[in-house]
Amino acid sequence: MSCVDLAIVGGGLAGLVAANRAAELGCSVVLLEAGSEERYAANSRYAGGVFHLAFRAIGTEPEVLEQAIVEACAGLRDPALARALATDGARVVEWLAQHGAEFGRGGELPFMGNMLAPFSLRETGFRNHWRGKGGDLLLQRLEASLVAAGGRFIRSARARALRMIDGQCQGVIACLADGTERVFEARTVLLADGGFQGNAGMVREFISPRPEHLCKRGAGTGMGDGIRMARSAGAALAGMDKFYGHVQCAGALDDESLWPYPVLDIVASAAIVVDGTGRRFTDEGLGGVAVANAIAALDEPLSSFVILDEAIWAGPGGAFLLPPNPALERLGATIHRADEIGALAAKLGLPARTLEQTLREYNDALSDGHPERLSPPRTVRPATLSTAPSPIHGPGFLAIPLCAGITYTMGGIVIDTDGRALDERHRPIPGLYAAGATTGGIEGGANAGYVGGLAKAAVFGLRCAEAVAHELRISA
Repeated sequence: MSCVDLAIVGGGLAGLVAANRAAELGCSVVLLEAGSEERYAANSRYAGGVFHLAFRAIGTEPEVLEQAIVEACAGLRDPALARALATDGARVVEWLAQHGAEFGRGGELPFMGNMLAPFSLRETGFRNHWRGKGGDLLLQRLEASLVAAGGRFIRSARARALRMIDGQCQGVIACLADGTERVFEARTVLLADGGFQGNAGMVREFISPRPEHLCKRGAGTGMGDGIRMARSAGAALAGMDKFYGHVQCAGALDDESLWPYPVLDIVASAAIVVDGTGRRFTDEGLGGVAVANAIAALDEPLSSFVILDEAIWAGPGGAFLLPPNPALERLGATIHRADEIGALAAKLGLPARTLEQTLREYNDALSDGHPERLSPPRTVRPATLSTAPSPIHGPGFLAIPLCAGITYTMGGIVIDTDGRALDERHRPIPGLYAAGATTGGIEGGANAGYVGGLAKAAVFGLRCAEAVAHELRISA
């Protein structure tokens, strides 16, 4: 195979958007996908399909979107990345609509105005919610359009190393289905193979002491290959300690009918979450993504419970598209009930006095109007996957064992606004680009701020392709 203009590692949304846009602009493209199946596993295939930015409608004024992203992701390494997302979010939705994506309003909340159709988020359990739905169809159509445009799409090709010559990336070395290695020479390389949520060693190093006790609620295929290869080439990494995910019931760890939906985010943010000592350990008001990160960071992520009463279970518990009430009970998930909080503590193996004190302090703080004085403080903010805290008085108390559901990691390769991989001195590594969950510094921060994985992948996939085409025209 002769040298191509662009070699792409990863056949998710970022890789396929970049491949199609580069081909449109006259570049020769090869895409390497580690999966072997026709419908290979990919987070964007399984995703709910909502295109939003920081839980704002993607067509919102760019200035508003940029501010929302910056506020969500405290400590954002490069605010220009927020500006790029805010500027190109609506453009990428329009581009996708011209390339096979079908969009519709998937829910009542404003940020659900651009959701891939046919809609998912309508059925519980992994096997039921994605086949023939928006993300699945979009990846199929983007692959077909790439091939029709003359691009090459190669399955069972797992990238092993970058071909670096005199400090410039000039291709990829990949292992093929027959066990042989092959060099794919390329003028530029884009790493878009997802994060490292499937790599237990990396998850243990950066996110959780017990990766085996996290529910992999997405494809689970991100092995961190792109991050590892880029780091070997001198790229800087950022934000490796946070992930996007949700609060799941503990049974989801072993029962795929309980993930990726329903989630317990809204229930957790309306009530309290305690650890094995019976004490709160996180700010539930920050929302489900932040709470999931806090659960994962516990010495034992399976030691946590959400404590609530029947009023919360009937109210917030029945909210959102696939509410946990009544789905969890219908699916046989463990839900503990008791008339008194002490009796509930006994069922959970928690110290009754400590749990009673935790609940009393929480209720008193709400009654006084100062939940921020709790330790940890309790944030009250308008958010779509968070809700105002509710007092927990009974009658009837409930506890649901929890686990953290990890979809994709937020950390990775540091990039500029065109997706160029940067070294520790913020200098581009010639010929090397990155997009999607392989990158870091866009999401995360102190509160595990979530920007929107699909929008992030598509925007930077598009920008990478356009930067590559521009670079190659200049050097021709």
